[in-house]
Amino acid sequence: MKSILSHLLIILPFLTFSQNAIVAEYSHTSPTSNIEKSKSIVLYANNERAKQIHSKSQINDGNEYGASLNNDGSITIIEEPSDYNNVWFYKASTNDVIKSVKNPKSDFIVYDTGLDYNWEIKDEIDSIGNYQVVKALTNFRGRTFTAWFAPAIPISFGPWKLKGLPGLILKMYDQEQKYTWSVRKINLNAEFTEDALKPTISEDAEGMTYREGLELSDKLRNEKSRIRNTKLGGRGTSFKTVRHREQELEREFEWEEN
Repeated sequence: MKSILSHLLIILPFLTFSQNAIVAEYSHTSPTSNIEKSKSIVLYANNERAKQIHSKSQINDGNEYGASLNNDGSITIIEEPSDYNNVWFYKASTNDVIKSVKNPKSDFIVYDTGLDYNWEIKDEIDSIGNYQVVKALTNFRGRTFTAWFAPAIPISFGPWKLKGLPGLILKMYDQEQKYTWSVRKINLNAEFTEDALKPTISEDAEGMTYREGLELSDKLRNEKSRIRNTKLGGRGTSFKTVRHREQELEREFEWEEN
């Protein structure tokens, strides 16, 4: 790792500098059966802390919403903005994620702690925009992820939950490239206070572990199916939501090992 990073810093001194604060916007795609969903993630970060805002919004230049049929028969869905609010908080010194999930009916704080990344930095270099990037691999919760990070931007964060590399992650994907994150915009001279990156927890928020959050999500999903089937009545049709673990972004969890 030292040799390749040292080489990059020698040949690119004019691109390497110390950031106090950056804002990076990513596009994220994920599949649901043959339907591909797209949303945006905005990362606010300094050297010590980071905050991500996950939004259901358009990511194409035409600002269009709705569904489109792709040449391979898959469907791309671009969702309209809503009252949904999903904000994640990180610290460089810990392997924890604090998620604030709000909507008109609920307010949750979810603690996903003790995350293990175990990055392997490879001797592979590429370029994304004006930046040279280095390849890194990790196995995380049942998937192998590839990340391309920029040593010239010494911020150890990136999209989603993965962090801890000696440079900002500009692109990331799983081994099947079903889940992808790609940077769209970077502001290297952002201005915001340290407090803006700290979690704000209301008195009404319900705190829970990530495991409890997943169990609650399954319960709510099943309840939606029950309500839908009740409305159908005796029409001879029923719906059941089935989650296929192999298709999930996180296929396995540390609490299942014992």
